[in-house]
Amino acid sequence: MKLKICLMGWLCLFFQAKSHGQTNSKSLEIGDKMPDAKITNIMNWKHETARLSDFKGKVVILDFWNTYCASCIAGFPKLDSLQRRFGGKLQVLLVNKANEHEKERNIKIVIDRMKAWSDNGFILPVVYHDEVLSGYFDFRAVPFTVMVGPDGTIAAIPDKSEITAENVAKLLAGEKLKFKNRAVSKTPAPRKAAL
Repeated sequence: MKLKICLMGWLCLFFQAKSHGQTNSKSLEIGDKMPDAKITNIMNWKHETARLSDFKGKVVILDFWNTYCASCIAGFPKLDSLQRRFGGKLQVLLVNKANEHEKERNIKIVIDRMKAWSDNGFILPVVYHDEVLSGYFDFRAVPFTVMVGPDGTIAAIPDKSEITAENVAKLLAGEKLKFKNRAVSKTPAPRKAAL
């Protein structure tokens, strides 16, 4: 009897751990609706939390990055400029995926440097230690960017060079974006044997 109780206890713990370890069974793709996720740990913003529905009617750019990615950080001024240009019609969120190497202190240093280097300050909110938004997509490298249309549908997973004022304006006008989207591979490509 004790063995059955112990076995049942271990099975409950195993299934509970498995359910907490999985964020999504399927990665979101172009054309999918973004869930109305609650976003926590927001720096450089008027609130520490938000919901994706707070940005309904706006184009949302999710820019996934980390503090060790120089090309990610180099793209922040362009995104900040787009945010200023489109104001209340666009919301850029810089999303820093949770991992043991990303420290809140380092993220604050990046924000402070961006504010110091900019003539106009730095207005982009930073979602740090994120597990929700990054859990919706299968990506292995940053920068990784997702454009969400005003209707909440994923419009594009573009290359950084494709994030332009023209493309934001097209999304706001209800047009579909037409450019090559980054392929998101579910499994790594097989290696070829060296000769």
